[in-house]
Amino acid sequence: MSWIEVEAKIKVHNVNKVRARIRKIAKYSGKEKKTDSYYALDAKEKYPKKSLRIRDKGKEVEVNFKQWLSYKHGVHAKKEIEFHVSDLSGFFDLLDDFGFEKWMYKEKKTELYKTKDGVNIELNQIKGLGWFIEIEILCKENEVKRARRKILEIFERLDLKKMDVEKKGYTKMLWGRRRTSR
Repeated sequence: MSWIEVEAKIKVHNVNKVRARIRKIAKYSGKEKKTDSYYALDAKEKYPKKSLRIRDKGKEVEVNFKQWLSYKHGVHAKKEIEFHVSDLSGFFDLLDDFGFEKWMYKEKKTELYKTKDGVNIELNQIKGLGWFIEIEILCKENEVKRARRKILEIFERLDLKKMDVEKKGYTKMLWGRRRTSR
């Protein structure tokens, strides 16, 4: 399936305060633990231009690829392709045959929330990075502008600070930490 993911990511300094604000505007819908392995063709010495993610969600495994489209006012838009894999061993054989190598691993504990008008809000604890809030809408290409406006409205309703917007993805942040700790 292919969508446009419109998303803002914000560093959280006081998780209890932010959680209380989220619960005023969105309904709690559960927790998830996500373990992600990233594979790329060119990740030996530099951050890869393209990679795919294999997410183990316990009962199911999904493959995800994102292609950057734009970044405006603290909000990303990315084309997202995602599908489930029933034969993981065969899929890994295919990746290996094409020359893909595992280059990153990420653990994410997520509290899920949803607003009445369908905006997804995640309160995420990323192992090695700390707490972040993600405000996200999956939409069609002609809906990106409207989705970006909705996200910025939620941003304001939650009283989030522009200086806490994180432009980098989690893998880029983890890559940077790994590179400096060598």
